[in-house]
Amino acid sequence: MDPNPPDQPADGAESSAGNEAERSAGNEAGQRPRVTVFQPWSSAFVRHAALWLIAAIVGGLFLERLADSLAHRLAGIFQLIVVSLFLSFAIEPAVGWLARRGWRRGLATGLIFLAVAVAVAGLLALLIPAVVTGTRQLITSLPDLLNNLAKYLKPFGVKLDRASLQQQLTKYSDDLISAAQQVTGGILHVAATLAGVLFEVSVVAFFTFYMVAQGPQLRRAVLSRFRPRRQRQILVVWEEAIRQTGGYFYSRLLIAVINGSLMFLVLWIRNVPFAAPLAVFEATIATFIPAVGTYIGGAAPVLGALLVSPLDAIIALAWIIVYQQIENYLLAPKLTAKTMDVSAPIAFAAALIGGALGGFLFAFLSLPVAGIIQSVIRSYGHRYDVVAEAGGGDRAGRGDRAVDEGGAGGQAEDPT
Repeated sequence: MDPNPPDQPADGAESSAGNEAERSAGNEAGQRPRVTVFQPWSSAFVRHAALWLIAAIVGGLFLERLADSLAHRLAGIFQLIVVSLFLSFAIEPAVGWLARRGWRRGLATGLIFLAVAVAVAGLLALLIPAVVTGTRQLITSLPDLLNNLAKYLKPFGVKLDRASLQQQLTKYSDDLISAAQQVTGGILHVAATLAGVLFEVSVVAFFTFYMVAQGPQLRRAVLSRFRPRRQRQILVVWEEAIRQTGGYFYSRLLIAVINGSLMFLVLWIRNVPFAAPLAVFEATIATFIPAVGTYIGGAAPVLGALLVSPLDAIIALAWIIVYQQIENYLLAPKLTAKTMDVSAPIAFAAALIGGALGGFLFAFLSLPVAGIIQSVIRSYGHRYDVVAEAGGGDRAGRGDRAVDEGGAGGQAEDPT
């Protein structure tokens, strides 16, 4: 007999449990997917790596073309939104001033828009008659202008008189007729361009009106996506952008009005044709390009005055130089003291960068951007005391040399 009969059921239970564990392990092993392991630099590894590389290259090229296509298609819309954002910053101080006095923001924004429209209409009403008068004056004085131009070109070997002009007109009459036949197509192109410009202006006006009228709601919607500490930082940047942009727009507009009015007065006194358009062109270029814009835009009035007489050209050039000094040292510091404090090199570099990115409009908007960035850096950047004052380099150098000499003498006296 087995001396341990009670152990038999336990052994049977253990064997059955082991069998069940083996069967469950076998089932799990049968259900577990087989993992393929490639040996490094084997043929299968190289083949799969090549396939993945080709797929990555094709996918990257596809995504690059898609992103480039979207960027080209949406670039115009993004530019309109950016322009609308800066215009809303420029209008916000005036709308806020009216809102603090009980005006509804929508009504205040509409009033500012109406004032801008009236100002533009008034400018056109002053400019169009001046252009008509200048055209008549130009036609009347055309023979004298051609004679003056002929005298200026004669030293360069260019012959310009009435007989040669008639000969040239006869010679190129066919080209003039063909060019006249293309005027119709040009008119249609100009009409389509004007329609596109009106559409863009309407889009900018719509976005600007919404951003200003719904300014507090838009600000809360943006800030609600950030933590409280980040909200305070964004709010500081937002307020600084409004202050910088609004002050910049108003100050540059006032400077442009002063510049254009005084230039028109100088040209009108000297009876220069197209005095008003030349003055507006000079003031516009001076507004877009800081520091040296008056010199660049003043080339047109100087050339226009040169056709009348060299004395008028000298007077126009002298006035441009004098006015630029008045603007740099008297007008600009007074008007921009509480708005923007951007040095001339930084402003000029910002205008060049903005012009390269988006033309004259971005060149104009680049200055408030530079002011905002500079203000943010001043607010959140760290500033340290300068170790040596200006002009103290020589004294520091002499002190260093004295220390060196003292140290050398001490070493000579050291008996060790």
